Amino acid sequence: MKRTTILVFLAAITLSANAQFFQGWGLMGGLSMGKQKWFTTMPDGATAKEKHKFVYRFNGELLAEFFSHYNFRWRTELQYNMKGTKYKPTGDKNKLDYICWNNFLMLRGETYDGYPYLLVGPRVEYLFKQSTPSVTDTFSKLHFTWSAGIGWEFITYSRLKPIIELHYNPAANLSYNTDLVDIKNRVWEIRVGFKIGSAKIGCPKVYR
Repeated sequence: MKRTTILVFLAAITLSANAQFFQGWGLMGGLSMGKQKWFTTMPDGATAKEKHKFVYRFNGELLAEFFSHYNFRWRTELQYNMKGTKYKPTGDKNKLDYICWNNFLMLRGETYDGYPYLLVGPRVEYLFKQSTPSVTDTFSKLHFTWSAGIGWEFITYSRLKPIIELHYNPAANLSYNTDLVDIKNRVWEIRVGFKIGSAKIGCPKVYR
């Protein structure tokens, strides 16, 4: 009887801790505005820098949030992000599709209308698909980027919360590396979606 009571007690503690740790999951999607910066090595050894034009594509995310601190959370995401650029001399669209694992520190605030927040953290990106008329060689299959974003979570009286975000995602290392040309991706992302909060999350605090 004692063993059963102890096991039930430990199970209750574990479930409670897990409920406090996990804060919800969500889905997002939106517009990816990608462009590239090219570094070309000239015959005299100098480096010429050239920024190409934006190309407008899409992104989608499955996300989860953790930690029960009111102002700090950890968000992890599985993302499909469609990057690229419009090559100035020919107008060709260079398209690069990535599968990404993103991890962010979330800093949250509160207003009467909702929850503004800041997201900062690294991304690991795997090149899933490449269509680049202006570049014949293969871009790096695996590389790292970083990201900074702002977001807004709307207050509702249910577990489903609409969210909207803006992210800036430049490459931390080269996306393409050869003796003559190096390339870095950079992307602006506009996202909209929803989050389903944990059942343990109650209504916003009421200040007296």
